[in-house]
Amino acid sequence: MTGRISSALDVRGDTIHCSKCGHDLGPVAGSWKVGALVQERPMNSAAGAPYKSREHVLLRSFLCPGCGRQLATETAIKDDPYLEDILTVG
Repeated sequence: MTGRISSALDVRGDTIHCSKCGHDLGPVAGSWKVGALVQERPMNSAAGAPYKSREHVLLRSFLCPGCGRQLATETAIKDDPYLEDILTVG
């Protein structure tokens, strides 16, 4: 399979790549997030009243190790596993 799966990720054969620089983030059958750089910061550091949460609520940013492009974000409780993005080809 070859094609774009998001604005930041492409599939080429059996692997997922950054659509900007082509960095290999891992196999389609696995979690591409383990191949990315991860920045975590407390949501209470975000601006505005809606984001006044406790320190344990995090904003995770997944970045390409090749070019630094932001690939995805998610909110999570501290020490929670990554949310799994599952790609199925049918």
